[in-house]
Amino acid sequence: MESTTSLVTDNEFFTAQRRDSMLIVRGKPHFTRHAGDLKKIDTFFDHLEIIARTDEVNVVTFIGSPEKSGGDDTMEFFESLVCSRREDYLLQRLLNLVNSYAITMAGLNKVTINADTGRISLFHLSMALACDYRIVSENTVFENTFAELGTIPKGGGGYFLSRMLGSGKAAEVLQWPRFSAEEALTLGIVDKIVPQAKLEEAALTIADYYQEPQVATMLALRKLLKSDLNELRRSLEIEDMLLLNRVNSPAFRTALEARRATHPKGA
Repeated sequence: MESTTSLVTDNEFFTAQRRDSMLIVRGKPHFTRHAGDLKKIDTFFDHLEIIARTDEVNVVTFIGSPEKSGGDDTMEFFESLVCSRREDYLLQRLLNLVNSYAITMAGLNKVTINADTGRISLFHLSMALACDYRIVSENTVFENTFAELGTIPKGGGGYFLSRMLGSGKAAEVLQWPRFSAEEALTLGIVDKIVPQAKLEEAALTIADYYQEPQVATMLALRKLLKSDLNELRRSLEIEDMLLLNRVNSPAFRTALEARRATHPKGA
C-alpha cells in the first residue's frame, strides 16, 4: 500500500496517477523555472526512483504541459543562473540530477512513452529521447536556445541522437535553432504526430498496447539497440564539461545579452 500511495502524487512539477499497470505522469507548466530550487527538483527525481523500484507498473506515460515557453524557459534559466551567488554549485547540482535522470530512464525496466505539445526546448526533447516512444501534436515546434548561446543541450541529446541519426546528422540537428514536428517525424526523432486534442488519447492507446509479451520485447530491444549505460555516462560527463566551460566564459555572457536583445520578453 505504501508503494501505491507513493506512486500517486500531485505537486508543483507534475501529477501521477495509476491506471492498472500503467502510471500516467502529467507535467505542469514552467518546469524549468523551478530549476534553481533544488528541493523541488529532488521531488521529481525521488519520484522517478520510486517508479524504478516498483513492480506495480510496467508502462509509464509522460504527458507534457501545453503551457511551455520553449527556448524562453532555457533563456530564463541561464539568466537566473548567472545572477546567482551559487552559480557553479547550482549548475553542477542540476547537471548531476539530470545525469541521474537520463541514466535511470535509459535503464528503467518499464516501457516509457513521452507525449508532448507546443514549444519544446531541446532540454525537454533530450529528456524525451530517453523514452521508448515519442508522440507530439501537430502544432509542436522544437526550440534550441542552447545553439543560439553557443553551447549544447543537456540531458543526453547528443548520445541518443547520434545513435538514432548517426553522428553527422546529429551534429547538424543540434545546430538547428528550431524545427517542426514534421521535420522531427521525418528524421525519426518522434514516432507519431496527432491533433493536439487527441494527444493524450493517442498516448494512452499506445501505452495499452505494451502488455506482455510486448513489454519484454521492447525492453530487450532497448538493451540491444539503444542504451549502453557506460557510454551514456561518459557522454553525460562530456556534456557537463562542455557546458561548464561555456557558461563560465565571458563569451557566454555576451551571447546571453545578444540573444536577450533580439528576443525581448513578451515579444
